[in-house]
Amino acid sequence: MFEDEDLVVLDKPAELMVHQNEFERHEPTCLGILQKHYGARFFTVHRLDRKTSGLLVFARSGDVAGELAQLFRSQAVEKRYLALVHGRPQPTHGTIDRPLEKRQGRRGRTGALTRYRVLADGRLELDVLSADDAAVSILELELVTGRQHQARLHARALGAPIVGDRRYGHRRFNHVIEEHFGVRELFLQAAALRFLHPTSGEQLEYTLPTPASWTPVLQAAGLDPAGLQAGFKPLDPEALLE
Repeated sequence: MFEDEDLVVLDKPAELMVHQNEFERHEPTCLGILQKHYGARFFTVHRLDRKTSGLLVFARSGDVAGELAQLFRSQAVEKRYLALVHGRPQPTHGTIDRPLEKRQGRRGRTGALTRYRVLADGRLELDVLSADDAAVSILELELVTGRQHQARLHARALGAPIVGDRRYGHRRFNHVIEEHFGVRELFLQAAALRFLHPTSGEQLEYTLPTPASWTPVLQAAGLDPAGLQAGFKPLDPEALLE
C-alpha cells in the first residue's frame, strides 16, 4: 500500500502470521516475507491476529519503530475494522467500554474501548436458519485501544459475534456458513488506518474494500460489497499530535 525509506504499509491476508511464535516456527510470516524480499531488517509496530486480514505497518529501523509505537500507545493512530456479525446490534451505534481478561497467564483485567456503528444489515434466507437466526450486520469498529482479541470480544459483548469466530462466535451459524458457502474464515478486516508519518509529518490514510472471499455471503444477505467500507471523517492533522 505504501513504502519509503522509513516504513511500509501492507494488506495482510487472513491466515498469514505477522511473525513467528514458539508453536509455529516454520510457517511463513509477514515479517519473514518482507525481510527476504527487501534483503533488510524490519521491525513490527503492531499486530493482527493470524485469522484477521488487513492493514499493517512495519518500520525499517529501530528508531522509526519506536516513534510509531509511541503513536500507537498514545492513541494517535486511528484504526477501523469491518466485521460481518451474526445478529443486529441494538443500539446501532455506541461505545463499548469493557475490560478484557489479561492473557498468557497474567492475572487481572485490562481496559478496552471500542466505538461501533452498524453500516448495513441483511438476512440470509436459508432453509436451515430460523427467522431469528438469519440476521447479519456489517459493523465498523474503531479500536481506541488495541487489546488482544478486542474486536472479537467486544462484538460478542454486543450480542453479535463475528461470523467465523471459532473461539467466541456462534458455532452452529459458523457451520452453516461453511456448509453453504464454502468459506471458512474470520469475517474481520483491519480496513482503515490513519496516522502521521513519524519523519515527514505527512498524513497517511488507507482504506481497503471488503475481501473478495466475503462476497458470496454478503450478496446472499442482500448486502452490496462495493458499498461497505470503513471511512474517516475529515480531521485536522495537528489534532493527532495533541
